Amino acid sequence: MKLEPEEIEAIATAVAGKLGTPENGKVRPRLLSIDQGGEYLSRSAHSIRHLIKAGKLPVVKIDGRIFLDIRDLDRAIENSKQVAI
Repeated sequence: MKLEPEEIEAIATAVAGKLGTPENGKVRPRLLSIDQGGEYLSRSAHSIRHLIKAGKLPVVKIDGRIFLDIRDLDRAIENSKQVAI
């Protein structure tokens, strides 16, 4: 089976997207600090800490440091969507 160049490019783009590598070649971090998580959600760091203490955002602890998994932040966004206000 021989692939055409455009098919190879489409596969490479899909794989890069799954790996979290944007087109500029830099790897996007999966774990964010509380400040970065706040920026990602357009919230203050204080608000993010409140969500963590309320059990609404899970955290990742590595060597005593607290991180937020970007997948959990995306899940929180998806779970907060409403059809009508």
